[in-house]
Amino acid sequence: MLPMKDAPAILHDIRTIRDIEASLEEAETFIGRVKANKVRLTLQNGNISISREEMAKITDLVITLERSGKALETAVRYLRELMAYDEVTQLFSRRYLFHLLEKELHRAQRYDNPFAVLALEIDPYSANPDLKHVGQDDLNLMMAETARVVRKYVRDSDSPGRTGERTIICLLPETDAKGALILGERIRKSVDKTYDLSIGSTPMTLVGGIVESHDPAATDMAGLLYLIDQKLADARAKGPNVIVK
Repeated sequence: MLPMKDAPAILHDIRTIRDIEASLEEAETFIGRVKANKVRLTLQNGNISISREEMAKITDLVITLERSGKALETAVRYLRELMAYDEVTQLFSRRYLFHLLEKELHRAQRYDNPFAVLALEIDPYSANPDLKHVGQDDLNLMMAETARVVRKYVRDSDSPGRTGERTIICLLPETDAKGALILGERIRKSVDKTYDLSIGSTPMTLVGGIVESHDPAATDMAGLLYLIDQKLADARAKGPNVIVK
């Protein structure tokens, strides 16, 4: 039986997949009509002649082509939506978030528009020394709750995404380390509580790290991701329950 907390995301994906199938079926119908309605052209006195019946076929195919083209655009849009979001958190997926990071990095280098990255990693272990493993359902519950808090505090211009099993990265345009720290502390304090899991009441905290776009090592995506990993490692070493910049 599926957990009720997963139902909205699952139903959303089912509807999206059905819409994709309907759009592709419409496009497939057009291809079938093209094959079935071959237009016959005749040559009279050196001129190409098209009968009224054949012209009607062409008109019908043009109308169907326009409709199926829109259907294909819709299918592609839905497919991109499925690729862009993480089903548990409803934040951007790892692939799409990294795509946004790369674009923002290029924009910062070209136009000198600064940005900051806030990396967060939930930590159910530090406050529970005897806890050795957290099941996937419990982990999903904690990640979903953390994502809810993230969405509550980020701006419309910010882009949060799930990049790992326990990791969320927030891309913060036009933001410095001070602004990123304020956001990080709000999130940290909000998720620092006890959760009702299948293993019982479990306290959870998080650690976080902040990277600014003007860091000398952030010249490309490889350098930026290395800095993010290093900041999270520093936070784990300094933590628990801390944001470092």
